[in-house]
Amino acid sequence: MDQNTHTSFIPKKSLTTATQNQNRGVAEAKSSIGIVFLITLIIFISVVALAIGVFLYQQFLFQNIEKKRNSLERARAAFEPALIEEIGRLDMRMKSAREILDNHKALSVFFDLLETNTLASLQFENFNYKIDETDRISISMNGVAPGFSSVALQSDIFGENKFIQEPIFSNINLDNKGNVIFDFSAYVDSRLLSYIDNVLPGNSTDQ
Repeated sequence: MDQNTHTSFIPKKSLTTATQNQNRGVAEAKSSIGIVFLITLIIFISVVALAIGVFLYQQFLFQNIEKKRNSLERARAAFEPALIEEIGRLDMRMKSAREILDNHKALSVFFDLLETNTLASLQFENFNYKIDETDRISISMNGVAPGFSSVALQSDIFGENKFIQEPIFSNINLDNKGNVIFDFSAYVDSRLLSYIDNVLPGNSTDQ
């Protein structure tokens, strides 16, 4: 009687090793997923915390601005509107007065200079002056002198004065009495005729 013997060989050790390796792989995969999840959670919490911080800071700024606005409104209300209006009108009047003074020409200052710098033997008459579009001041006069030398000397005196610019003696002639007659024209430095610089107390222009 034939006896058939069936034998099978199962490598228990290799199976156990494979199972352990498989379990280890699963554990490492779970560990990696856990780390990624932890990092993601930390980032999410940080973003949320940052957003909350920005929101709270924004609310703080809004409240601070509102408080300052309220303080400003209270400060404005502390002043009487009628007083503020009166101060505004006074300021406008002062500016207008200042503008008038700045533009006012004091001819008396020029006459003082003319008296000081004119020869005793020479006289001027028919004084005229005008201001052109560039605010340049020109003057013109007729003069009488006892001789030509007096006219020449007077020309030198005016030529040395810094406030009399471009002095011109023209139409020099003799009258029926033997006196020298002439026309005189020149420009005057506007600083000399400034009322605010030369007439107001404490202000003067050196001649």
